[in-house]
Amino acid sequence: MALVLGPCDIVQAQTIISIDIPAGRLSSALRTVSRQANITVVGTSRDLSSIRTPAVKGQMIAASALRRLLNGTDYQARQINSRTFRIERRNVRPQPVPNVPPARAESRPVAVPRPPPPEPVTIVVTATKLDYTLREYPGAAQSISLMGVSTGEAAGGLDNLLSKIPVTSGTALGSGRNKIFVRGIADSSFNGPTQSTIGLYLGEQRLTFSASNPDLRLYDMERLEILEGPQGTLYGAGSIGGVLRMAPAVPNLDGIAATIWASGVATSGGAEGYDVAAMANVPITETAALRAVIYRGQSGGYIDDSLRELENINRSEVTGGRLALHSELSSDWTLQVQGFGQKTEARDGDYIDARFAGLTQNNTIAQPFGAEIWGLNATMAGTIGDMRLVSSTGIVSHDLDTRYDSGGGPNAPPLQAYDETREIELFTHETRLADNRGDPLSWLIGFSALRHQDDYEQLVTNFNGDDPPPFANIVYTISEYALFGEAKHAFNDSLSVMAGGRLVYSQGNTERSFGATNDVASETNALRFLPVAALSWRVSDDVSAYIRHQQGYRTGGITIERTPGGDPQIARFDPDKVYAFETGLKGRLNTGAPVNFSFAMSYMKWRDVQGDLIDNIGFPITRNIGDADIFGLTMQTDTQLTANLRLSSAFFLNQSRVMRVTPRDELLSSMLPNIPPYGAQLGLIYHWDIGNNSELIAAGSLEYTGESVLDIDAAQQVRQGNFASADLSLIWRQPSWEIGLEANNITNTRGNRFSFGNPFKIRQEDQQTPLRPFNIRLSAKIDL
Repeated sequence: MALVLGPCDIVQAQTIISIDIPAGRLSSALRTVSRQANITVVGTSRDLSSIRTPAVKGQMIAASALRRLLNGTDYQARQINSRTFRIERRNVRPQPVPNVPPARAESRPVAVPRPPPPEPVTIVVTATKLDYTLREYPGAAQSISLMGVSTGEAAGGLDNLLSKIPVTSGTALGSGRNKIFVRGIADSSFNGPTQSTIGLYLGEQRLTFSASNPDLRLYDMERLEILEGPQGTLYGAGSIGGVLRMAPAVPNLDGIAATIWASGVATSGGAEGYDVAAMANVPITETAALRAVIYRGQSGGYIDDSLRELENINRSEVTGGRLALHSELSSDWTLQVQGFGQKTEARDGDYIDARFAGLTQNNTIAQPFGAEIWGLNATMAGTIGDMRLVSSTGIVSHDLDTRYDSGGGPNAPPLQAYDETREIELFTHETRLADNRGDPLSWLIGFSALRHQDDYEQLVTNFNGDDPPPFANIVYTISEYALFGEAKHAFNDSLSVMAGGRLVYSQGNTERSFGATNDVASETNALRFLPVAALSWRVSDDVSAYIRHQQGYRTGGITIERTPGGDPQIARFDPDKVYAFETGLKGRLNTGAPVNFSFAMSYMKWRDVQGDLIDNIGFPITRNIGDADIFGLTMQTDTQLTANLRLSSAFFLNQSRVMRVTPRDELLSSMLPNIPPYGAQLGLIYHWDIGNNSELIAAGSLEYTGESVLDIDAAQQVRQGNFASADLSLIWRQPSWEIGLEANNITNTRGNRFSFGNPFKIRQEDQQTPLRPFNIRLSAKIDL
């Protein structure tokens, strides 16, 4: 996939921007123009939902777009300041403008000849909560459109997309069980009770606290937003690396619509796979609509097991869906309720033992994995005078089941299984009030509450009848309550300052059902303040610069450790904290070939780093491994070489050092796990207009992954990475359908994405996780 850096622009009411508003209800159109132009529209009334408007599309200022929408109605837009408009009734109803075609409930898009390279388009990053545009946001951010992704990219899920973005990385244990890292903030290679280093969201819904990435499929998603670096002020505990927000498409009130996706995959030396999905949008009243997505996919295996004489053992299946209700309670207030669910089942591990020829394991039993996640969220949003209020409440249930072959290790019989289950429940609430008119002050205040419960169980089974190590179970609950705020003051058109803070109180409690009482506190309570400050400078009409300081933290907690004899005991790990300093430059160079660019340089101090490791037997343990320093540099460009050809590039540099304490109480300096010192990505996209409302889109990408390390324990690391891969795709697209052909890993690179698959045998085997061999996907998408 050739990722493109989102173009950006400083938004004022007189800035020419790209407007694309479909025909429909005037109330919906006003919200759309507000979002696209980053303006505030106030003073609307309930009557606007009954007024139909034609489509408005083109390059224009916000006032022109509003004037076209309100033409022929009883209303007009009065500009209050540079970013705020009030909708008012006219004294005299004007005559309708002739030759304006009536709006239709649902119309097909009409393909037109591709225009010359467009002017910069305004992109608003809603994850900032003050609706900053990409350029005016004083920090590193990305907004990646998902509306035009291929069927294969949608079916590949979030893990696959993030693997194409240099600033993001992660583990590669398998879909539904991977960690995500942003900007070099990587704690460890294994899954455990430590809190995630990133905040992961589906719209307003927080998905995880301490669990792995559920790897939701990306069908019918509008965009992915990434805020890089600690985001503790607005997002609280766990967002020390950044925030990822997936924005699903919103139910449309203006007509029935449906889409079907289907694809088949053939893998060299492996089994076939498939993916199917469908979306339906149905208005149920004049002011409410439903939107549903369902999907199912099977990823064919390509790894064999020589001991059990089995082929393609690592097949996995995914089934899921989403259902959303959008209701216009009035012209100023909306209610959105969204539910989602996904089930992932993997028959066996994705790794190989490189001591054997080919892509082969050598285990006595299968090592399946299963995950089920579902969630429900309700969000109310509306205006109070010139302010906007958003209130969101959600719940998530996430179950994880993992089995490893633990036989043959120290003090273990040949046939033994280690089973780990986690039953996680997450409740979140946030209410925030914002005024983002920016004349000259914009501000945000809010309250949030969170409750997370992790029921963690370990069970060892000996198949020869011997007594296994004891069963262990702990239930760890943490509650968090916070007040937060952020404000931006513009001194003039070029210079602005932003500052804010979060006051948070957290309380943890642990229950256990094993062993004797240990001298470990069962409660972990803390009161913290997390500040943020930034300065933004508009260098020119097209370029801006910033400096920023932000902090983040993760709560401490309780975990299980084992004695040398395998008996469980309780242990505690302390909170960790990140202090980040960042500067950057971003904008557009209007040369013969316009270039959008983003450059960021950061330094982070990470204190008392939490890490999930494994002991000498293979059981998971959690420790504070030391203090780390991280220096990072990222650069992204998007160049419109011709009217039809675009070139994107991305590069990152990461230098990290962590001072560890070894079991012998010695200091050891090493790099953080899973983050290579450098990496790069290059992409090309070419469009052909072939007539008859059709176009061909050809894309190619080349990616290099640098060498990183995998942490086994405080004194032992294993090398991984250091490979390149390339993908090609060709899509034939018409207004209502498209057919795609994708070739992935065209050089059939084996590589080693992750040097781990089984904790109980990692010290005896040469474990590697290869890339999926060369594969071809044929796909189709139909809009009904």
